[in-house]
Amino acid sequence: MEKTEGFETKSVGIIILAAGASRRMGSPKQLLKIDNQTLIERAIELTQALTNQQTVVVLGANAEKIIPFIPTLPALDFIINENWEQGMGTTLKAGLKFLLSKEIDLSAVIIMVCDQPYLSTSQLKELIDTYQKTKVNIVAAAYNQLKGVPALFSKDLFNQLIDLDKDEGARKIIKQYEGKIEVIDFPKGIYDLDTPKAYQAYLDRKD
Repeated sequence: MEKTEGFETKSVGIIILAAGASRRMGSPKQLLKIDNQTLIERAIELTQALTNQQTVVVLGANAEKIIPFIPTLPALDFIINENWEQGMGTTLKAGLKFLLSKEIDLSAVIIMVCDQPYLSTSQLKELIDTYQKTKVNIVAAAYNQLKGVPALFSKDLFNQLIDLDKDEGARKIIKQYEGKIEVIDFPKGIYDLDTPKAYQAYLDRKD
């Protein structure tokens, strides 16, 4: 896996959405392994290569199975969203409210998931660099004619994120600001590991 260290960032929070039940996978996809590393460990490692960031992993279903794979690090926390079954919006909001409760001077937050196997620290850095250069309120990844996660939202949109309905994700706000956002090119972002077939296909491509 790509190793990248020492990136300069400015007070960016990172929310890893990891509360889903992985029903289509049939087992917690957060614990699927790539190169002997679970997806949740891999996602955390990507964030920790950035400096001046604060990451929170938001768990829900299968939390007791996933917690042992979350390391103890100064810039990392995890919380459990007891309302995860009500929708992704509850998980996103739980993560953002937690970061805000830490009274960190955040300029933006990045929302990401752990099941995009081609995500690298370089993409996270590109989100931050693009935001710092353009000062737009949203920088999103672009793939397959879609704009989605990982995505960065400036602090000006924190209230809108918190006001999302329970079953709404960040893509709703991305669509609202169509034409006013910046994107990074992440064509392989279309690949996620939601099913056993998708996971096996990824492993086969690695061979």
